[in-house]
Amino acid sequence: MKPEHPKDNIRFEDEEEIVIFNHYSFCELIKHIMVHYGKVTYAKAQEKLDASFLKKTPQSRTEVELLGHELEYHWAMDCLHGHMYWLKGIPSDFNDFKEEYLSWEKDIIKKHNLKESFEYYETK
Repeated sequence: MKPEHPKDNIRFEDEEEIVIFNHYSFCELIKHIMVHYGKVTYAKAQEKLDASFLKKTPQSRTEVELLGHELEYHWAMDCLHGHMYWLKGIPSDFNDFKEEYLSWEKDIIKKHNLKESFEYYETK
């Protein structure tokens, strides 16, 4: 089986809305979150991502919406620590450090030339 390589600009469209899923950028951001907040190496983050369903290319808008239903931070911690990781005392969101996180995320996106994970446009 050939490994999947995430790509940006995956487009899903209906009568009302266009959703662009930037899968490569999404995966890269998740890896950087694991490194920064999970305190693992980039290689370990890559290994964890490769073993997860997050690396698989979504085949429908519904699959993209399921990914967008949670924060990238959540997906990173879930990927790194497993389901229900918050029971281990790991925060399930960045509310307690929101300002720092958002600043850090903006810098990472810029530094690595990433796109926003999800882009929404009206079709009309």
